[in-house]
Amino acid sequence: MKIILALSMMISAAFASTVGLSTHPFSVDKQVITTEFDNYISEGAGKGVTAKFYKKIDRRLNVDAGVGLNGGRIENRIFAGADYEFFPDYGRQPRFSAKGIIQSASIDNDRVNSISIAPTLSKGLAFWGREAFPFVALPVGLNLNNDESSYETSTAIATGITSRFNLNGSRDLVANFEANIGLRNSFNSIVLGVSLPLL
Repeated sequence: MKIILALSMMISAAFASTVGLSTHPFSVDKQVITTEFDNYISEGAGKGVTAKFYKKIDRRLNVDAGVGLNGGRIENRIFAGADYEFFPDYGRQPRFSAKGIIQSASIDNDRVNSISIAPTLSKGLAFWGREAFPFVALPVGLNLNNDESSYETSTAIATGITSRFNLNGSRDLVANFEANIGLRNSFNSIVLGVSLPLL
């Protein structure tokens, strides 16, 4: 049933963060609220903010959903995703998962709905005594333009890192950085996020 749920949600071009916190090793049932600053660096794009909710369903499956508001060509978007782990991060073996994303965005005043899947590799590593989790993904998708009754395929590369940090003695937060490089019919973007795990 869990595999069916994950596959049913595996139906985005690279709009802001594609992977986000999906590869971060939260405990089961953990819920997280994230705010991200999105900087689209493609021509005519712009800057914006995104708010997300993340939940770790079980050891293999996590889901997220959110909304983004932006300036430039991408005005707003709403999205949901599910990441299913096929192989865990163990020993020298990297974690391998696939994240499916569904999204609806207003681009150049057209409503564009997209479905995509992002095969993802990640690995926990130590950097200067602090554990961090770099990742790389290859999102491929199908974008459907409702206003023009047309569609196009998209491909991008997403790479980034997540890590815990402590702000002025407060509870642990999680930072994420992600860069998306558009290869075909997708946007280039840089994303910086801060997440608050809920108790």
